[in-house]
Amino acid sequence: MAAFLFRYFRRHLAWAGIAAIATLLFAAASVALVHLVEPLFGEVLMASEEQLPEEARLLRSASAKDVGEPGKPSAEARRWLKGLFDRGLAGLREALGIDEGEAVYFVPALFLVLFLVRAFADFANGYAFQELGLRATNALRNDLFRRVLSQSSAFHARHPSGEVISRIVSDITVLQTAISNRMVDLFQQSITLLALLAMLFSADPALAAICLIGAPAVVFPIVRFGRGLRRTTHRSQERMADLANLVSESVRGHRVVKAFGMEEFENLRFARATRSHLKVTLRGQLLANLSSPVVESVAVFGAAALIVWAGQAIRSGAMSPGEFFAFLVNLLMLYDPVRKLNRVNLVLQQSLAAAQRAQSLFEVPVDVVDRPGARPWSGSFETVGFEEVRFAYREGEEVLHGVSLTIRRGETVALVGSSGAGKSTLVSLLPRFYDVTGGRVAIDGTDIRDLTLESLRRMIGLVTQETFLFDDTVRNNIAYGRSDIGLEEVRAAARAAFADDFVTALPEGYDTLLGEGGLRLSGGQRQRLAIARALLKDAPILILDEATSQLDVESEALVRKALANLVEGRTTLVVAHRLSTVQRADRIVVMDRGRIAEVGTHAELLARGGLYRRLHELQFRA
Repeated sequence: MAAFLFRYFRRHLAWAGIAAIATLLFAAASVALVHLVEPLFGEVLMASEEQLPEEARLLRSASAKDVGEPGKPSAEARRWLKGLFDRGLAGLREALGIDEGEAVYFVPALFLVLFLVRAFADFANGYAFQELGLRATNALRNDLFRRVLSQSSAFHARHPSGEVISRIVSDITVLQTAISNRMVDLFQQSITLLALLAMLFSADPALAAICLIGAPAVVFPIVRFGRGLRRTTHRSQERMADLANLVSESVRGHRVVKAFGMEEFENLRFARATRSHLKVTLRGQLLANLSSPVVESVAVFGAAALIVWAGQAIRSGAMSPGEFFAFLVNLLMLYDPVRKLNRVNLVLQQSLAAAQRAQSLFEVPVDVVDRPGARPWSGSFETVGFEEVRFAYREGEEVLHGVSLTIRRGETVALVGSSGAGKSTLVSLLPRFYDVTGGRVAIDGTDIRDLTLESLRRMIGLVTQETFLFDDTVRNNIAYGRSDIGLEEVRAAARAAFADDFVTALPEGYDTLLGEGGLRLSGGQRQRLAIARALLKDAPILILDEATSQLDVESEALVRKALANLVEGRTTLVVAHRLSTVQRADRIVVMDRGRIAEVGTHAELLARGGLYRRLHELQFRA
């Protein structure tokens, strides 16, 4: 998992460097602020000797004497970290010529400077991690989307659209939030915690050890709750994918839902899914919210013991009030990193669950890819051949059994047969929506798997019965993805598809937004726009898969005229149930149970009296 995510972080190492410097600066300023508490308390707030007990006055005068002489650290300062700050503070006083009487100005001013440095470092660190997190997860989301688009139709048959959308949108958002907002705490608070611990032990090792003796009791619930939250989050994200899938299905199939009066059924189905998601999510929130009280409850016992011990130490003169106050501030400042790291752990477990789900999509192999050494197809050819083609959607369930068919350039070949005969499956193999499981598809004797996918699909136009239009303008739907196409070329294609008249009658003409799926248009209008799109592509090979099966008589007549313009001069494969639409084909291929049963012209097949004639009689008798 770490290697998977690091691929995206390493592209932005400059921001990671800025974050690292800011993290160290923040930790150093935090520790320095803790060290200033003792002089702030002892030299500024309690400046009068008469206000101090006799033991404290003795300790203070000794401390002031030692600090006032650079290079001669006190007994406490002999410990390396505290001594480092003591010598630094004394050296700064000497360099600026600050005497003891000016401490009331010097110490607060230094405190203010350090606080501003700490605040700036916190800002720089936070923004650097925002840049790092947002850029990395943006690249991850783009790669994930690219990966999904590169998958074959078999992948999309196995993975519902709602699940895929959830992983690309929801899961990456969880990961993005964690990296942008919580990774800063992971590094900044970890370094600060270590620095404060070092300062704590430097001040009084024995007392620090006593205070932290219960640390394992604090760490255990953090780790335990984190593991449980990761498992719960994974299940929650799976339930969210189910919700996304239900919404997607209900929205796309809203006409079926309404036609069958199934609104309440869909509401109940969605309510069951939301209850399942709620149950899992509340379990996660229970773990997340229980973690902090448990950690704080353990910590408060240590705080109570510290106060008792410190009260005795101050009364006996073993520790001055200023030293205890500094030690107490140091200890209290440890709480904030621990608290934030606890939250980081919880969010990190959620993000790891999201990252695992995203990574799982990358691990699904792309089964339709360019072979090594694949070459571009020039576009010129004489024949397209299906040679002993076999295909199975699932192992052991073959739907095509050794199909062989040769199509000559410029020929129109129709595929007919009953539902499930394998017609649409056969034509789907030509643009490599699927790859054959046996035999091969070849162009002029060259296996299409030896041609690059980009060049192969560029030379194939497709019009299906389920016309898909994007939520965009008419112009952009016809010129799909081609910004170099002018309006006149778009209109010429629309005129050839008999679409120009109804498009110009739209409120904004070719700039009219069609809405999701183009549902503002009739089926015949959508089909003619799809034909215009195919005309503009001007591909030498054309696949028409049930292009008129769902149209009324008037719309079908217009679409047939448009198709006549489209197929002219092209090699065309037509899949049809209506035999009336294929009578003028150069050849008709009759398929039955994954095999070719008959081949011939309309007249030849009728005269033969086989399967085609029986299908013809059934349709026309009806």
